[in-house]
Amino acid sequence: MKNLRSYELIGAAFGLGSDNRGTSRAPSVLRAAGVFERLRKLGVAVEPGVDIALPPDFPLDLHGGDPKLRNLPGMQEFARLMMPELRAIYSRGAMPVVMGGDHALSMVTISVAAEVLKQRHGPDAELGVLWVDAHGDINTADTTPSGNLHGMPGAVLMGRGDPSLVSLGGFAPKVKTENFVLMGVRDLDQGEKDYIRSSGLTAFTMKDVDMWGIGEIARRAFNQVTRNTKGFVVSFDVDVCDPHLAPAVGTPVRGGFTFREAHLVMEMAAELPSLMSVELVEFNPVLDNQSLTCELALSLLESALGKSIL
Repeated sequence: MKNLRSYELIGAAFGLGSDNRGTSRAPSVLRAAGVFERLRKLGVAVEPGVDIALPPDFPLDLHGGDPKLRNLPGMQEFARLMMPELRAIYSRGAMPVVMGGDHALSMVTISVAAEVLKQRHGPDAELGVLWVDAHGDINTADTTPSGNLHGMPGAVLMGRGDPSLVSLGGFAPKVKTENFVLMGVRDLDQGEKDYIRSSGLTAFTMKDVDMWGIGEIARRAFNQVTRNTKGFVVSFDVDVCDPHLAPAVGTPVRGGFTFREAHLVMEMAAELPSLMSVELVEFNPVLDNQSLTCELALSLLESALGKSIL
């Protein structure tokens, strides 16, 4: 079946959400590696788009900022710059393909997706989120062990956290807990475990993948994020993959996805008509070994835009 979607790349050159700020270089590295040319060869309608970054002289919260919300002003400013660019992509009828950047940026990208969904389908329309990650990213300032914002976007999107972030786009939550699914997790902080147990949030761990297989787990995950929603997004952290496949991440955890497991998730997402956007985050080129992670990222984006074996 011919892919009738149109896509637009957008680089989210944001690295202040973590201690490893090299993630801000990922969009430019992926472009230099030929991401646009490779996607265009798939025969899909894709535009190169732009990269969004903070001004180079933007001050860091290294001293005097809230230690539980590190670099909050940078996150707020990045949202101000990024949100109109995303809205413009949707207004052109295209699907944003977001190249991160650390995972904090998803507070911004998914907030816009939820906003656009309600504009298209009415105020009661609900968004689904498939969060593919080794980590939960559902900490708040009360539970974070590090104060790094890239460990908080899931919580923010579900309406928990700093008010200036929770209220992005003018409403909250962006996604209901029952429409948010974690997949591939294997490294959770205690506060995250407590929230998952108390809230009933669906979290498919690597134990689940081991027991049931990636096909069955992906089927369950996609069913949940599409069942009661009008659209969904896939937020894919490359650290969900095993470190021997993706060494260039800030927080590697052994025992992750294989090459084919990762690609199956992207291939299945591409087949679903209600997919609104896809984002790939936490690739840190500074740490890459013989461009292994870069090549993996490129191939995953190809699968997300419809590349298949047959």
